Amino acid sequence: MRIRGILAAFVVALSVVLMAGLAQNGADLLRPDRAAVTDAEPADAGPGTEVQLKTVTFNMCGGLCNKGGTDKLNHITKEINDFAPHLVMLQEVCWQQYEWFDTTHQGTYDFGFTPLLTTYTGCGVSDCSVNTDNDPANDDKRCWIGQVVGARGALGAKDEIPLGGEQYQIKEDGSPVVPARTFNALCHDVALVGVPGKVKGCSVHLRAYPDATQVNERARVAQAARLASELDEDIAAGKVVVVGGDFNTLPQPNKTPALDSFYRAGAMPGGGIGRFYEADHDDNTYWNLPEPDCVAPATSCRTGESTIVDVSPLVGDQRNSKIDYIFFSETTAHATLSGDALPMYFKDAVRTIITRLPEEAAKDSAGKYLKLSDHTFYRGLATVTVS
Repeated sequence: MRIRGILAAFVVALSVVLMAGLAQNGADLLRPDRAAVTDAEPADAGPGTEVQLKTVTFNMCGGLCNKGGTDKLNHITKEINDFAPHLVMLQEVCWQQYEWFDTTHQGTYDFGFTPLLTTYTGCGVSDCSVNTDNDPANDDKRCWIGQVVGARGALGAKDEIPLGGEQYQIKEDGSPVVPARTFNALCHDVALVGVPGKVKGCSVHLRAYPDATQVNERARVAQAARLASELDEDIAAGKVVVVGGDFNTLPQPNKTPALDSFYRAGAMPGGGIGRFYEADHDDNTYWNLPEPDCVAPATSCRTGESTIVDVSPLVGDQRNSKIDYIFFSETTAHATLSGDALPMYFKDAVRTIITRLPEEAAKDSAGKYLKLSDHTFYRGLATVTVS
């Protein structure tokens, strides 16, 4: 059963400053190495107002990489302020980090949270046993880590969509995942500054780990299908739905069918049965396959730049994989879609200066890059029709 919040009244202050920030056309975000896309597929939505919807998703590794600390969050805030997205989707956020974002961005962004774990000691608290009883009222929230949705405006009705997959959680070597995760997509209807229409944003984190028996992959297939199915009603109601998060799965259908429920039939290779467009839908730069995925006459593809920040020195131009996504339920044309994955390495040993370039990154004693997160900060945009 869905857990739906109470629909709140939307109160949004439309200031000249905010409107100016949202008026950027986003053309500068289309990387110069990307070939022009000329496809002009008509929008699925009916007549309405066209707006450029900007979104970011970031698995910020708030526990494992940052131990629940807030001293490095200014780097994330800078990226948010520079891009001025309408929607912010964050994953692996410790409770105290969520509170920091909510306080720091008060008056501009409205943030909501749902836990992935409530007994997690990686956020800086060594004993989370108080959270194991049946009384949530006495929980130490510093043991919480989960997903965040932020809106440049106001959050409305909350929709926590249970995705399943809690049973038999295992790691790559077959050992159990302890403590086990709870998988809910955090969604909110939102009232966005400068967007006069119905929009819903979702932050998601699916099961992790590859394994030889494909237990986790089967779970991810089911989780993605459940989420896409639950959002069908919102799309039918005329909402533009945006889903951002860590899907822990590759885009190509020959690698996994997990994203079949999101990609549309026209996305090559393989197509899908979904109703969504992925932001970085036409980039082959970082895939080292015998043949490119995205070739003419295809105009939208199951591809994209790696969203994993390398944990050891690169060999040539090798990258690891794309597992983070921004999906839009509607776009006025493929040419309006753009995605850009931005790694956040530390240039200095004391971790105060960010660089995008691995050759400028500092390394630890084992020769591994110092980084804010093992995922990239991923920006996406699409021109959509809101109604």
